[in-house]
Amino acid sequence: MVTGKECSLCGGLIERIATVADLASKRAKPYQFKTFAVGVTLPEGVQEKEDELRSDLRLIGRETVKTQVARLVASRLAQITRKRLDKKNADVVVLANFASDDVSITTKPLFYYGRYTKPPGVAQRRNFCESCRGSGCDACRGTGYEQKPSVEEAIRGKLTRFSGSAKIIFTWLGSEDRESRVFSPGRPFVAEIKSPKKRKLPKSFNARLRKGSVLVRGGKALPSKPTRLPSFRFLTEIRASARGRVDPDAIRALKSTFLRASVTFERPNSRPVTKMVYSASASVRGKKLFIRAELDGGLPVKRFVSGELVSPSVSEVLKTEVGCRSFDIRKVREIGGFGFAEIARDEEKN
Repeated sequence: MVTGKECSLCGGLIERIATVADLASKRAKPYQFKTFAVGVTLPEGVQEKEDELRSDLRLIGRETVKTQVARLVASRLAQITRKRLDKKNADVVVLANFASDDVSITTKPLFYYGRYTKPPGVAQRRNFCESCRGSGCDACRGTGYEQKPSVEEAIRGKLTRFSGSAKIIFTWLGSEDRESRVFSPGRPFVAEIKSPKKRKLPKSFNARLRKGSVLVRGGKALPSKPTRLPSFRFLTEIRASARGRVDPDAIRALKSTFLRASVTFERPNSRPVTKMVYSASASVRGKKLFIRAELDGGLPVKRFVSGELVSPSVSEVLKTEVGCRSFDIRKVREIGGFGFAEIARDEEKN
C-alpha cells in the first residue's frame, strides 16, 4: 500500500490536509461568515511532476492534485465550521499554502445601505485640511483632513467598530450643505466595507457629535456591489433673500410655473441635462422668502434659486435676484432600485 508520505508526486500532501484544515478553522474564528471557498498553493515541483506524469500517461480531464487537495481541505473545513462551500461568491476565502504550511484569510467586501439624518453644522463628507491640502500638518493633527464633524467620519467610526474593517468607502445619493439639516427618513448612502471581520451590522445606530447626533436607520446588507444606483427626488425647505421687492403675483406664478416643470441645468464641460421640478411654493416677508420645493436629484438647490446655469429659476420667475441663504432636506424619495450583477440576483432567489 502506498501512503501519502511515500508518494513521489505529492510528497505527502494528503497527510498534511487535516493539519492545514485545522489551522484554517482557527484562523477563520474571528470572522463571521456563512460561506467559504478554498484556494491552494502547492510546494514547488508538484505541478511540474504532475504535468510530466499526465503527458507520459496521456491523461486528460482527470482531477488534478491541486483540485483534490482543495476539495479535501474544504470538506474537512466544512465539517469543523459547519459552514457551506461556495466557490463563486464566498464570504471568506481560505488560502492554504502547502509550501509553508500556512493559512491566510481574505473576506468579501460588505455593502451596507442606510439612511442618515443630521443636524446643522455637520458636513456630509470630510474635507481636506485647508492648511496642508491633505499632506498632514499640526493644524489637522497629521490627518490631512479638517478637524470638523462630518457624517462620513461619524458613520465610518461606527461601522469600523461594528465590522472590524479598517477601510470604508462611501457612495452618497445626493448631498447638502454643512448647515443643512437632514430630516427623517434621511438621505440614502452605501458604504463599501473592505475586509470585514463581522458581517452582521445593526439596522440603526446613533453617532454622537459636538453638534448633535448623526442617526442611521433602515440599515441592511446589499447582496453585492451595486452596478446601478436608483435615481431620486427630494423635498427641500429653502431660506432665501430677494434683492428687490417681490410682487405677490410673482409668488403665485412661482407655484404654477414649477408644477411638474422641466428645467435645464447647464454643466461646465458637459452636456446640459433636463431635470424636473415637481412643485414649488413660497411665502415672503419683506425681502426674505421661505420656499418649499420638490426637485429631481442632481439639481443644485442654490442654483435653482439664483438661476446660475439653471433655467427657469426662482430668480427668473420672481423677476428679481434671489439668493439661497440655507436649505434643509425634508425627504428623499428613491425612484427605482439598485442594480446588481447576475450572480447576486441568483443568490437572492436561493
